[in-house]
Amino acid sequence: MTAISAIPSKTRAFPGVVHTLPSGLTAILQHVPTAAAVTCDIWVRTGARTEPEVLSGVSHFLEHMIFKGTEKLGPGVFDYEIESRGGATNAATSHDYTHYYITVANEHFQETLPYLAELVLNAAIPPEEYERERLVVLEEIRRSQDSPDRQAYDILSKVMYPEHPYGRPVLGTADHLLAMSADQMRAYHRERYQPANTTVVIVGGVSEAEMLATVQKEFGQFTTTTTAPIPTIAQPELPKPKTITHYLPRLEQPRLMLSWLGAPIGDLEAAITLEVLGVILSEGRTSRLVRSLREEKGWVRSIHAYFMPQQQPGLFLIVAQADAEFLDPVEAEIRETMQAIIQEGFSEQELERAVRMLRNDFIFNTESPSQLAGLYGYYNTLATLDLALDYPQQLQQVTTEKLQSVARQYLAPEQAVVLRLLPEA
Repeated sequence: MTAISAIPSKTRAFPGVVHTLPSGLTAILQHVPTAAAVTCDIWVRTGARTEPEVLSGVSHFLEHMIFKGTEKLGPGVFDYEIESRGGATNAATSHDYTHYYITVANEHFQETLPYLAELVLNAAIPPEEYERERLVVLEEIRRSQDSPDRQAYDILSKVMYPEHPYGRPVLGTADHLLAMSADQMRAYHRERYQPANTTVVIVGGVSEAEMLATVQKEFGQFTTTTTAPIPTIAQPELPKPKTITHYLPRLEQPRLMLSWLGAPIGDLEAAITLEVLGVILSEGRTSRLVRSLREEKGWVRSIHAYFMPQQQPGLFLIVAQADAEFLDPVEAEIRETMQAIIQEGFSEQELERAVRMLRNDFIFNTESPSQLAGLYGYYNTLATLDLALDYPQQLQQVTTEKLQSVARQYLAPEQAVVLRLLPEA
């Protein structure tokens, strides 16, 4: 049996333990005495951002194929074993990561984690299932193309990241999927699903000693089989300001989107400040854009401002739905608002309200074992675990001066990329 070397967490506030196996796999374990359930969440540091362009969409397609079994587990066996014990399972793929998780009652922990480990580490990718599931993913791509919001985001991403993988859809394209072979997917799985790229997060009512023993048993033989590193992706370049108009069939309500390139998640101070800016601009009736454009002028049906953090610089978006005749004045009002916050700054009341709302969201979204496991896995995969624990403190340290400085650095109105979506005539 392979021994595990314990590495103490560098973050004093972490209420659990962090271990590293000799293979390089990271285990993040937290016992929650009051929890009746336990979540096991396996995070792999690979996604659409690190795919070769010829294999665009392979990470998401592989996520589907993982659930089709191994040489030991036939198709459907995993779902049966988890669901028959009252458990739940799911997975997700992004540009920066893929993760797979189960939540079960504490008493079923030891008997269910082996199924998840077997599934993720030893995917067989059977040829018949591969062809069948490819049709499912192709249909998923087709449905996404029927969604105006999804289309808008894909169009804008291509403009914001013209030479960067963030500009490609996580689902890939039909052409790429049709050209992709099962052998290529198996090679991708062998290359990317390596211990050093993997974090196992377990949070729940099981003791940390039991968690550790089970991780040791199920992942101790998971060793490095290739030295191929994940590609280093250059930082995206700042896009030139422009306005694009796109016409969509069956679009009921025109949309206006203004976008800027923001900070990477590793710059947590700037990323959190951008989140606070989004709340001040559009969260609630008294927020700047909602009050002006919806409540007072009635020009928009809805308007939202938000930051989308990613491992590399993410997008800050302002998205409005309005009748076509109002798009020009709405855009002008947004630009004036952005210029005003850069020149005049913010009130303490605005800041306090936004920080309070985000702090409450953080508290409400970290109550359950599954939420905590997701939080730890996300930050450890994209940056470091410390950031997950630093979030509340960093939030409290945002000042009106910092808000104005970050707005000036990232959100100059003259640097906005604008997308207008209109109904096809």
